[in-house]
Amino acid sequence: MNRDERVTNPLEAAARGGLNRRDLIKRGAAVGVAVTALGTVASDAGAAPVGGSRRSAGRNQDGGTIIVGTSQEAVNYNPLLYANNGPETAPEVLMFDSLMKLLPDGTLAPNLAAEVPTVENSGISADGLTWTFKLVQNAKWHDGQPFTAADVAFTWNTVMTANGVRSRLGHDRVETVETPDDYTVVMKLKEPYAPFQLVWTQGTTAVIPKHILDGKDILTDPFNTSAPVGTGPFKFVEHVGGDHLTVERNPDYHGTPAKVDRIVVQVIPELPTLYGRLKTGEIDVIDHQGIPPDQYEEAQHEEGIVTAPTPSSYVEFIYFNNGSPWFQDKRVKQALYHAIDVDTILETIYYSIYPKSLTYLSPSHWAYNPDVTTYPYDLDKANALLDEAGWVKGGDGIREKDGVKLAFTNSTTAGNTLREAAQQIIQQDWKKIGVEMKIENMPAAVVWGEYTIQSKFDTLMVAWNDAISSDPDCTSRLHSKFIPRESGVGANYVQYKNPDADALMEQGASEVDREKRKQIYLQLQAILAEDLPWAPIFNWVNLHGHRSNIQGYVVHPLCDSNLWNANEWSKA
Repeated sequence: MNRDERVTNPLEAAARGGLNRRDLIKRGAAVGVAVTALGTVASDAGAAPVGGSRRSAGRNQDGGTIIVGTSQEAVNYNPLLYANNGPETAPEVLMFDSLMKLLPDGTLAPNLAAEVPTVENSGISADGLTWTFKLVQNAKWHDGQPFTAADVAFTWNTVMTANGVRSRLGHDRVETVETPDDYTVVMKLKEPYAPFQLVWTQGTTAVIPKHILDGKDILTDPFNTSAPVGTGPFKFVEHVGGDHLTVERNPDYHGTPAKVDRIVVQVIPELPTLYGRLKTGEIDVIDHQGIPPDQYEEAQHEEGIVTAPTPSSYVEFIYFNNGSPWFQDKRVKQALYHAIDVDTILETIYYSIYPKSLTYLSPSHWAYNPDVTTYPYDLDKANALLDEAGWVKGGDGIREKDGVKLAFTNSTTAGNTLREAAQQIIQQDWKKIGVEMKIENMPAAVVWGEYTIQSKFDTLMVAWNDAISSDPDCTSRLHSKFIPRESGVGANYVQYKNPDADALMEQGASEVDREKRKQIYLQLQAILAEDLPWAPIFNWVNLHGHRSNIQGYVVHPLCDSNLWNANEWSKA
């Protein structure tokens, strides 16, 4: 089956009613990030979203409040610092702008930049090393101060110099940033960087205000949690910890002004409760993490609900803390992987909706390697690997070596009933091979704070994608120079170190020929499948939904939140 068929046929068939719910989601899941390369899975005010249902069209009505439900709370509103993509992408796209927007069809549109740089408009030099951004001249920060090129230069400088930033990916390829006038920014790269056009897009790098943060401690300033100021379509009103974020319409927005007066992002950790409130109309939209799979069938036929399945670049993992004594020997991680009954988890908990992924990429990604070493469920093989590695069962049945017991914790966000059920299955199977895994779940604000960023966990159950979700460059997640516990920057929370993998990541980021890049990433994935800095489980499909009176909602497979165009929403 060629890529065109994979992308378009399931979606077209669904629109014609040719696929049932399970077929659609299974095949939609297989599409993954490739959907945006050739087709858009989106809805608009006048048509039902592909794969969804629309019970009533209604009429557009400006004003009012839209309540968005999410299972996890944003920890940090500074777009350069946050760790938890999805819950923290939502406030970013509401309150902040980037130079460009990545649209659902994979194309770029100007945002704070007046136009997307190209070779044709002299925005990109022939050698690809000089990028010139012409900026809009009518954008203002929420406090009324003008947005200028100095803010862009300050943002880049902050990324490159401040501790705690979530990614320097791509920015570290820039040699100089010059501002010849208030509305021109010239970036000169030291070397080619294949996905540089995506570095300054929404959800990857938003611009922060120099006049507020210059000279401040970016890690502790109130800007991060109680006083964010952006240029986006909505302005910060309040944050009530553990409960909600409220933003209001920015009347001076340089782009399309928001149609609604306010958006409230309500935190509801329990997924069944989240869906229940969508049914009753207490919330208007479900964003992160969506409708529970066991209730999705019902949601498809529920009066007043539009289901909006969103192909995703996210992969569900078991993260191993490779700095911990248990995981110094890769045979231990291989044994644990062999003792994860992925098929049972997918069938009984996730209703066979999601496809397995053998690597950190969606199975349909152009760089995905389907031929890596695999770890099918095999307790005998797991026991043999642990025996070989010298971990011996003690009197209590728990293995130990050199006085250290093979006993550790696994953590995820409390209230996520799906992951909690998966934890129970894994816990029982790991006990059968002499491994004691204690479940230690916490609120999202705790898990995705220093607990993760400073690698304080033993193992995590988590879904994550790369810093640039449509690109295979995983440097910020796995390169040894991006371990925040050591360097203060990056997202290599698993503390993975391998010089061969580092070299391949560096080569892959610099190579501009896609086929050559693919070969590099095939090699990288083969190494990762042996080392197992993490254990990939499956590729997510976000089962989002909203009330049928919400107009303008558009699915975005490459953005971590469907609030990306909330300024275009209205409530009929």
